[in-house]
Amino acid sequence: MGETKTVVHDWRDIFRAFKMAFDPKKVFLGYIGLLASLVWCVVAVAFFSALKLVSTNPYAFIKLALSSAREGIPLAVKNSLLAIMPLDFGEFIVLGVLVFGLLVIWSLIGGAITRIASLDYARDESVSLMDALKFARKKFWSYFWSPLVPVIGVLFFALCNVIGGMIGRIPVLGDIAVAVGFPLAMLSGLLMVFIGGIGALGLCFMFPTISAEGSDAFDAMSRAYSYVLSRPKQFIWYCIVNTLYGLACLIIIAFVAWLMIRLSFCTVGLGMGQKFQAVQSFILQKCDIACLGFCTTPSAEAKTAVVSLDRWSLKFLAGMLILYVGLIKLAVWTFVTTYLLSAKTIIYFLLRKEIDSTDVTDVYLEEKIEEKKEISTKETDKLFSPTEGTKEGRSSTEEGYKSKEGEAV
Repeated sequence: MGETKTVVHDWRDIFRAFKMAFDPKKVFLGYIGLLASLVWCVVAVAFFSALKLVSTNPYAFIKLALSSAREGIPLAVKNSLLAIMPLDFGEFIVLGVLVFGLLVIWSLIGGAITRIASLDYARDESVSLMDALKFARKKFWSYFWSPLVPVIGVLFFALCNVIGGMIGRIPVLGDIAVAVGFPLAMLSGLLMVFIGGIGALGLCFMFPTISAEGSDAFDAMSRAYSYVLSRPKQFIWYCIVNTLYGLACLIIIAFVAWLMIRLSFCTVGLGMGQKFQAVQSFILQKCDIACLGFCTTPSAEAKTAVVSLDRWSLKFLAGMLILYVGLIKLAVWTFVTTYLLSAKTIIYFLLRKEIDSTDVTDVYLEEKIEEKKEISTKETDKLFSPTEGTKEGRSSTEEGYKSKEGEAV
């Protein structure tokens, strides 16, 4: 007999996200998604750097992946804020291409992960990897457009203000028109804040909505806004539990990863001697072996000292060790991805149950619908088939004869 899962259908179900995040199918998809995202960013930036559209070094993304979260997250936030207000048209094009590629990757990967999580939590069913990817492929454009709907809304009202500002270029009349109509511009700014802010909060519900309901981008957007506004207290409470529990799990997993790398370095170094110590010092100059950056603090001497390797074999060893460390770090962030998508899927079902009074086990099953269509088609064919009709007529005639014989007797 299989293991029975305890589902209480309240905030305690969020703790199940830790176990759900380690589903091998989700881990594989998350790892491929992060690796594909890293490769896409490096290749795209390298291409546009060769065209002199941007001056960003493509290896900055690899350095960001090899750095610890304490160093990498502030740098990523700073670069993101700078990218929001590009001063150059070329940088705007590059940013659009990067976002488009990442949306393509995660519309497929994120859709498949949330589909697996939906069936796992709601119906305790395990869907195959290929079936999840097929579902995400069929609903690809719904996944793709759902995060862009709030962005399009913000851009629409921003464009309205820009057009109003262009009217202000008209001498005299333009100044008067802007002065009289500026409250409309302020109203437009309020709508931009509302659409953008609530859309950012409800963004986490868009993929689970499509995976659970089999709906489109508009339904995902409407449910995201409705659930955030209808139950703000429950939404905030679920997010607090999700964040605190997720951080605790991440600290444990990151510590285990750091300890694994540290112990392997120490034990191999005991056997290899001075050569491995030189390689290890060279590696610490290039990357931080800690995922969160709280386990090791490089000294000032280690940062200023320059270590060079004179033999190609040692350089090869150092390069391979850096690659292994990077892959382990990617595995840790894969857990973050799968955990967040699983937890947000659970929160979506809980809010749907409270707001729409929909049973948690209610999930869109495309396979069952196709089976019903096939069964109804077969029944229709039987009714209109001449052979079947003849057989039914013969059987009814034989039954009539038998009944008459029984009456005669």
